[in-house]
Amino acid sequence: MNPLDWSLIAGPLPVILLVSALLALAWLVAGRNAPKHSSLLPSFLRRGGARGRSAGGTVSVRWLAICVPLIVMVAGGVIALLTWLINNVWRPFPDLLPFTIVFWSWVALAGMVLAFARQPLLRTWPQRVAAISAGVLVLAAAANQVNGYFQAYPSLRVVLAPWLDPKPVFTRTVNVKAVVAKPRHALAGVWHPPSGMPKTGVVYQVIIPGVRSGFAARPGYIYLPPAYLATPRPQLPVLVLLAGQPGSPRQWLDSGRIQAMMDAFALHHKGLAPVVIMPDDLGSNFANPLCMNSRLGNVETYLTVDVPNWVTTHLQVRSPDRGWAVGGFSEGGTCAIQLATQAPRLYPIFVDISGQLEPTLRNRRLTISKAFGGDAAAYLRVDPIVVLAHIRFPRDAGVFVGGVNDKVYTPQQRMMHLAARHAGMQVTFMKLPGGHSWRVWRGGLERNVAWLAAQLSITERAR
Repeated sequence: MNPLDWSLIAGPLPVILLVSALLALAWLVAGRNAPKHSSLLPSFLRRGGARGRSAGGTVSVRWLAICVPLIVMVAGGVIALLTWLINNVWRPFPDLLPFTIVFWSWVALAGMVLAFARQPLLRTWPQRVAAISAGVLVLAAAANQVNGYFQAYPSLRVVLAPWLDPKPVFTRTVNVKAVVAKPRHALAGVWHPPSGMPKTGVVYQVIIPGVRSGFAARPGYIYLPPAYLATPRPQLPVLVLLAGQPGSPRQWLDSGRIQAMMDAFALHHKGLAPVVIMPDDLGSNFANPLCMNSRLGNVETYLTVDVPNWVTTHLQVRSPDRGWAVGGFSEGGTCAIQLATQAPRLYPIFVDISGQLEPTLRNRRLTISKAFGGDAAAYLRVDPIVVLAHIRFPRDAGVFVGGVNDKVYTPQQRMMHLAARHAGMQVTFMKLPGGHSWRVWRGGLERNVAWLAAQLSITERAR
């Protein structure tokens, strides 16, 4: 197997990386190989030590007794300060930083500082390079522990995907004869794959401007299934997928492996699968405009007007007035239920994976203040949990997904499921193994591709 495809989450590599990093950290702490009279050492370390010991031995003891604890404590203090600033001042995320991220950030910073602080204690350049390499190894292992928490990068190939596998920019589809199913009839019943139809779909990068909304979106991506690439082509429905925050539309492509997921479904269904649009609903990695029209940006208009207009202009797909589907994870899941309640004719079908109880910047008071200038009524009109309490949606169908180990979002998903059911939606709740991670997010969509295809009339619904 190509080393780029070795698993960073399971198997021997993460264990080897972690053990190697711990050994490297132990070597950095050991403090041997000190020159007897290095002018690079701090003055309090160059003073004479206990009698009968060499200066090198004294330096080693003082390194262990003073420098190492000081470095560890200072690194911890820096991380604690940064954590406080992120959680209480910057507040880019609706929740506090997980302990896993804070702890391994501390380990990474301490390892790198130890690597640089040991430089004066080493006699040769190879030893100094080895110390820096040890620090980098600690940094890499710490980063992979955080990666294990979110399971975003299963291999190095996924880490390097934006550079190894850049996607061409999509321009416009040339229209061909379309195979159209009658309303409430399955497309699979009238579609017969022509000879020469590709075995797999394709992915393009797309630029969808905010013509009506003014929203400055980043490039998105589209997946076109094999049947779409055929002549004639079936008139396929659209699935809009939204990423979490922090994040970007490419997350569904790399960490979500959307192309392999949809190709696998198409392989057993005559090349049929939804056309998948992955637009940007954030504007930047750390922005959170809450998927609504507010002072933070007109994201709802972008997703309900600009994106459909672009799709129908550039692609040969089912008309949006016949209903599309929307899905997402974390903030994107919250956005999915928002769109299902604010634009039920456009998005009557949704998959909310690990979403929140309501769109939030941390709490309702702060959200109303920043997004609506203190106008609570304006916020409540678009808060899905409030909307579901006052309006019925008998034509909407959806799935709520939560991780077994996700103690924050899964209980919120249960509450949203109950609210949606009481509002007349045809909804189910699904718990999958894992936490607030791609194990759940990818699985939450993969487990529901067949359900989505049936709801979108690609295949027959189960009776």
